[in-house]
Amino acid sequence: MHATTQSTILADVIRGGVEQLGRTLLIARSLVRAGKQVDLTGLDAEMGSLCAQMLDLPREQGRAARPVLMALRSELEALIDTMEMSGPQGSGRSSPRAPGHEIGQ
Repeated sequence: MHATTQSTILADVIRGGVEQLGRTLLIARSLVRAGKQVDLTGLDAEMGSLCAQMLDLPREQGRAARPVLMALRSELEALIDTMEMSGPQGSGRSSPRAPGHEIGQ
């Protein structure tokens, strides 16, 4: 398979993964706003996988995809903020971020 074809297929896979993860974050945020608990197990692995796949893209395609991942990061931060504001009886809750694992580190 030609390298350009492979990178196009990979870019399509990444785009699909980003779209799916974005939908997951939006649904999770809606559920949290409705007072439901959500299980975010595996979310960090999915995001890490997308980032790793981006490293396999040609430089130009990787740079072009960066804003999409940054938007996804913003969605994740919005979900975390919503979770913090929706703690028991509206009193807020501690951040679900583990020490040393904050977004962007």
